[in-house]
Amino acid sequence: MLPWGKSRLAAAILVLGSVLATAQPVQAQPSADVSFAGAGGITLHGTVFRPDGPAKSAIVLQGGSDWKTRDNLRVQAEMFKRIGVTTLVYDRRTSGYSKTQRDYGVLADDLVSAVRALRAQTGAADVGVWGVSEGAWVAPLAATRSDDISYVITVGGSGLGGARQTSWYWGNVLRHQGIGGSLLTTLPVRGTRFAIGAGLFPEADYDPVPVLRRLKQPILALWGDLDINHAPVESSRIFADALAKHPNHAIRFIAGGGPDLYATSDAGFNRLPRVVPGYAEAVGEWLANRQGVHVETAAFAQRPTEALRPLAWWESVMAQGIALALLLGGFAVGGLVALIRRRGTRSSRWLAGLGTATVAGFVGILGWAQMSGMKNLGPVLAGRPLPWLAVQLLAVATVAALAVTLAGLRKPDRRRGAIAPLVAGLVFVPWALYWGLLLP
Repeated sequence: MLPWGKSRLAAAILVLGSVLATAQPVQAQPSADVSFAGAGGITLHGTVFRPDGPAKSAIVLQGGSDWKTRDNLRVQAEMFKRIGVTTLVYDRRTSGYSKTQRDYGVLADDLVSAVRALRAQTGAADVGVWGVSEGAWVAPLAATRSDDISYVITVGGSGLGGARQTSWYWGNVLRHQGIGGSLLTTLPVRGTRFAIGAGLFPEADYDPVPVLRRLKQPILALWGDLDINHAPVESSRIFADALAKHPNHAIRFIAGGGPDLYATSDAGFNRLPRVVPGYAEAVGEWLANRQGVHVETAAFAQRPTEALRPLAWWESVMAQGIALALLLGGFAVGGLVALIRRRGTRSSRWLAGLGTATVAGFVGILGWAQMSGMKNLGPVLAGRPLPWLAVQLLAVATVAALAVTLAGLRKPDRRRGAIAPLVAGLVFVPWALYWGLLLP
């Protein structure tokens, strides 16, 4: 076990003033701007924050997938400055990283370059790396690539692949809004699987375990007990197993901490502009003595994550694309042609119109949900957001119009102009069942 008692005095000095600082943010003034060459020769720009007194260590911060500029990590930089740690934050590269393209090896090389730039700027020999969320994968990877890195701190590290972790998080967001039923499968599960199959989810199955097993530097892994993003119960176990043979590691939980250890007033579903109390103290204690093993077990329970199966052939992007083409072609194009030529029956025209509205509405909801991170889906009634409920009602009406149109085919004169909407209607039923439009 880590000898926490022996480090109390050093820790108290290291974190002096941090308790008040977490309750009321203090604006730290940047000490100096710095530029350095990242992977591939790309120039990156950052800011060094220096503590008011002598620096006890130095650290470079690596953000998560929502990190773009150094300002996104300002709160964390100020926290480290207050506890006596010189800190470098920098802007993420603007090329070679996007929603659909990323390479953690490239980000790790950027981080190693940032460490070397901080060492050159300050003369510090004891330089660590800190990574949050996605950065909690990058920071250990960088440490395996450079002896210039003295230690590693991760916050909200996921032990699971990014797609599985994101699917779990999206399910939490939907449940928090009071949403249930088929939408809990349609959006976070099937929607994520489809995004993977379409190549829209980079590094979907990234496994951090091999990197953690190779790590030699001391590591502190932290999670908040209100982290609804990174599955901390499962992730902490995976980290603990991967680091079981590591002589100097600590796994800890911060009470009241939301995702990324921000303070929260809504059980982790909102983010206040300050770190949670206790976070700075935990870091300060560990920095004062990084020797030995200290592993905490989560004292809280969470809904388990769900493995995401690869798409079957009939779920594939190609199959779904063909189905969508048949639906829109039969409903929208076929119905419009029949209307212009005054062919078909009233029910077939209703079928075409209702089918077109249902398909367009579903595609719109799916796209909006993905872009909004499953948030703000509208008022909820009977466990369904109103837009989803409206599309489900349209789907039921489409099936009813299909049944009436099929019944009218007994008369040969009614078949002309109704074939295209009928074909689309027959494709629509299994498609709508798969996507949950005809399920509770």
